[in-house]
Amino acid sequence: MKVNIFLSYCWSDSSEADRIYDFFKRNRNIELHRDTIDIKKWGSIKEYMQSISNMDYTILLISDSYLKSANCMYEVLEVMRDRNYRDKIFPAVIYSGIYSPVTRAKYVKYWQDEFKELEGTLKEINVQNLGKLNEDLKRRQDISSNIAEFLEVVSDMNNPNIADVCMSIEEKLSQKGFLGNGRSQVSDDNDLFATLGIPKTKFNAEPTDLEINQFVRESFNQIVKLLSKLCQQYQKQNAWMQVQIDQVDTRTVIFQFYRNGQLARGLKLFLSSMFGGGRENIGLSDNTIPFGSGNSWNGMYDAKVIDGELKLYATMSLMNSQKAMTVEEVVADIWEHYIQIYLER
Repeated sequence: MKVNIFLSYCWSDSSEADRIYDFFKRNRNIELHRDTIDIKKWGSIKEYMQSISNMDYTILLISDSYLKSANCMYEVLEVMRDRNYRDKIFPAVIYSGIYSPVTRAKYVKYWQDEFKELEGTLKEINVQNLGKLNEDLKRRQDISSNIAEFLEVVSDMNNPNIADVCMSIEEKLSQKGFLGNGRSQVSDDNDLFATLGIPKTKFNAEPTDLEINQFVRESFNQIVKLLSKLCQQYQKQNAWMQVQIDQVDTRTVIFQFYRNGQLARGLKLFLSSMFGGGRENIGLSDNTIPFGSGNSWNGMYDAKVIDGELKLYATMSLMNSQKAMTVEEVVADIWEHYIQIYLER
């Protein structure tokens, strides 16, 4: 039996929705529902939104545009009708600002203002001419009343990085027995290599450039995922610190740390080919401009065959240049030498 999943997103985030849809359409055990596919020409959008209650799960692409869209928030209200909705949603967080209580409060105020604006306009219209506009007013009131709870639930969840969300959903569904024989595809939840399906291959011969680049890219994605979780935990433990994480593209992620609203540290992680020849490496720069080649190269991690196995090592580090490093050790190295020392000043 197929698992039915509703994809809730704002049209401004269609490219991300397309990526998720393309990923799951190859899985015969999953039926992914989205508006551009399911709603026929001149069909009712509201009736379609109400079909959410018939779904097994809902993927929510949470962006700033999403949280300011009446239609998207109507879909959220439909999801929240189920008391156990937390167990039936897969938040795909595009805008990491929601982890800040100040930002969450701003969305509550935004919908309060939307309600007041519409309320003021309706007061100037005769009752017999209102039609169903009062329903729109009631909906804005419902959004104002529920958005704080919704954002609190989502921000409390250990959400995967947006780049890894599809694979994480498949793993979760597999664990619940929806896919295949119900056995988890993850052999060890504490092993990031096993979680992400990266084989720890031993090479009898020199690895090809393709194998090295795949290893570096997969390591980059793991580092971003684990470092993002570390940032979220740090932010929760230190009320004066807010962390903004911006996934510019699949090759560039920017981390910005604000102490009481003032920027304390910015760090860009990116994939590059510093040495040419098509061989990729992982770069660090305190130049947080999203695009361009003006990176200051404050640090770099490369791939190297050590004891017959591909490992990471810090190219620009005096301490770790010859040391084989795991993803976890790289994240600890980045946090200790490129982030924490700036936050403690």
